[in-house]
Parts: sequence; C-alpha cells; structure tokens
Amino acid sequence: MRIIRVSNNTIKIVLTQNDLVMLEIDFSKCDRNSPEAKKLVDILLNILKRSGFYDLGSKIYVEIFEEFTGGCVVYITKKETYKKSDKNNSHLMFNVMFQTDSVKDLIDLSSSLKNGIGIIIKSSILYYSDNIYRLLISFPKSYLKQASKTLKKIKCYSSNDRLIIEQTKEHYDLLIKSNALNKISELYQ
Repeated sequence: MRIIRVSNNTIKIVLTQNDLVMLEIDFSKCDRNSPEAKKLVDILLNILKRSGFYDLGSKIYVEIFEEFTGGCVVYITKKETYKKSDKNNSHLMFNVMFQTDSVKDLIDLSSSLKNGIGIIIKSSILYYSDNIYRLLISFPKSYLKQASKTLKKIKCYSSNDRLIIEQTKEHYDLLIKSNALNKISELYQ
C-alpha cells in the first residue's frame, strides 16, 4: 500500500491485489454505495487516522479506480469551505467548467464564450478523458453579473464546484494549457 499526498486536500492510496486480499476486500463487489466499498473506505480512513496522515474533520469525497494489475487506486479528498484569506486570491476569481462529448459543441461553446465574455476571461484550459472534453475558464468575480447572461445561454453541462474542477485537473489529461478558448474557437473559422 502506498499513500501519496496529491494536494493539501487530496490523498491517493495505491493498493495492490495482495493488499486487497490482506484487507479481505473483494474489489469486484466495490461499486457505488456497496457494503464492500464502504468497508474499504472505513479501513483506509482508520489507517490514515492512526498514522496521523489525514485530518477527518471535514466531509470527504471518495473515488475508487480499478488497476489493470488487480489492485485499485483510491482518492480521498477533503471538502472544505474556502475562506477569503486564501493566499492566491482565488476568492476573487470565478471558475466555471463546461463539459461536452462533441468536438462541434466544444467549438460552438468556445466561440459563444469568446464572443460573449471573451474580453473578461483571464484563463481557459482544456482537459480530456474518455471522450469527454472539459473546458475550464476563470474570470474576476466582479464581472459575474455581466457574464451570467452569456453563461445562461450555453447548453453544455457546467459547474463552478471547486471540488469538481480540482478532480478534473487530477484525473483528466491536459490538452491545452493556456488560452484554450481562442485556440479552439479558431477551429471554427
């Protein structure tokens, strides 16, 4: 078993097939809200708590992925309330993620955003995984009212949940690191 701190809020635990056997976990029975998955999470949380590696004071978000070797990878992320005293001033920025499985929709989305609020967007990044594109944009919160009209018109799944955005950065492949909005909308021309 390997425990890796991915970020201040996320811990990654890599379990081999032998680890699962030792813990008496049948991974084939681990699906959402199954007793076997809950048992695995409880065991891991107890291990983390005893080792002093993890503070259990917050709500958590758990993801479990099967490894081709017969083991699994577990991500445990603390859900926190984010204070205005963040050192990076992220509280001043509004982050939104758009998701689509269509290149055409991605191009249309980028063009709509560029034409509607492109001047206020400070950053745009594109991620990809399993035929799903996720476009992350950020702009100053002071422009939220101005941007809301454009954002309401867009028909792709969107979220401004910070945890979803952090999970996207962790699990999705980075396709375009900066200025994704302009690069994608240029494909339309």
